[in-house]
Amino acid sequence: MTSVSELRKIVDWQNGLVAPAVHFDEDLYRIEADRVFNHSWLVVGHEDMVRKPGDYVTNYMGEVPVIVVRDAGGQIRVLVNRCAHRGNQVCLFDRGNVKGFTCSYHGWSYGLDGTLTGAPMEQMLYRGELDKAAWGLEEVANVANFKGLLLASLDPAAPALEEWLGEDVRWWLENFVLAGPLGGLETLPGWHRYRSPGNWKLVSENFIGDDYHVYSATHVSWLGIQQELMAEGVTIPIITYPGYAEPPMYEGSGGYGQGCPFGMGMVLADNDSMYNRDLAEAKELGPEAVEWVEHRQRKLLELVKDRDVKPYSFMNGLLFPNLGLMGFFSPMLGRHFQLFHPRGALEHECWQWTMVERDAPQVIKDLAVQRVYQGQHMAGLIAPDDVENFERMVEAGRPERNWERPFHYGLQFGHEHEGPQGLPGNLGPNPSEANQRQFYRFWLELMERS
Repeated sequence: MTSVSELRKIVDWQNGLVAPAVHFDEDLYRIEADRVFNHSWLVVGHEDMVRKPGDYVTNYMGEVPVIVVRDAGGQIRVLVNRCAHRGNQVCLFDRGNVKGFTCSYHGWSYGLDGTLTGAPMEQMLYRGELDKAAWGLEEVANVANFKGLLLASLDPAAPALEEWLGEDVRWWLENFVLAGPLGGLETLPGWHRYRSPGNWKLVSENFIGDDYHVYSATHVSWLGIQQELMAEGVTIPIITYPGYAEPPMYEGSGGYGQGCPFGMGMVLADNDSMYNRDLAEAKELGPEAVEWVEHRQRKLLELVKDRDVKPYSFMNGLLFPNLGLMGFFSPMLGRHFQLFHPRGALEHECWQWTMVERDAPQVIKDLAVQRVYQGQHMAGLIAPDDVENFERMVEAGRPERNWERPFHYGLQFGHEHEGPQGLPGNLGPNPSEANQRQFYRFWLELMERS
């Protein structure tokens, strides 16, 4: 067992040395479930998932099952999916539209706001003494809507969301994740879910900026096949996937040095290679697509007209602790939002939903969606490579004697600031492990809070 008092010795994020115990120690995992997941702001969905009163989706906050629902008055609420009577889940489906929730065990029923509305044989068995106001569903203490992205915190004393995110993280989220200048995003229905070996932090740190693995080893077989088939004239969506741009590319860091980290890999700035590629593909799709690609470029340039650096896009990222992002390189890609839910120290579940730029023409949306299902998807060509690595890491890391030698997060150590200045946060060389170091900086801060 590793105690919290020992963490600073084994999580030397400043020098890029982190002991494997943080991924495998069950006792640390239980502490983390409280100090990280019970006290952080966590993404639970998007307002587009619950458009009408009665619309709901189920989700998790750490290990806590929750219901995200729009009540009769139009307010979005997050309710703990646990009956106040005996603790049974009251909502059994991923999504739907209802007038209320009823427990399948004893039949207690609840309104969309979580209020207890009835109990079977109430007058006969409770004799008018059941205090319904006191026995509703638990409502999550803090819920916020940030430009459509829904976040919640189980901590009644959590800082305001704007304070938690910080100015630079908010700028990147609003403009380059949620496409504010472009008219926002549209959610495609349904979750894609799978369970994977590996602590949730392994996959989170993979998304926050680990582009080293993409071209060095993990995905080289896919990249090789992609190049070979393109040379043969094969043009199915996954083969023409816009996964590479000409240098320079950077690693972006929001919340750098203090506050909640937001990391981005393969940031394109002052680089027109992806725009030119998008425009060329749009010409094959028709005039509507060309008009959209040119329009979005004008809007992005207008956004940064007073800045020395002009960003276009990024590929992958993570908002601490567990919102992974993928496919933000191009409008021709579906934007994956992935929640890495902890399932014990050695497993996690990935819950993924897909969004596209709301005002884009349908021909672009259709192409973007095809690339989602053929790529970063458990039935696709990319995600299984990562899952296999996590499985091998668990097998190698499970024995406690293998916890002594730290993992190495030293890539670009001391060179983190060698990128262009003038954008919120920090831009540095890519690939890098600067964002992984920032991830463990903030994780350690939360773990040391009593």
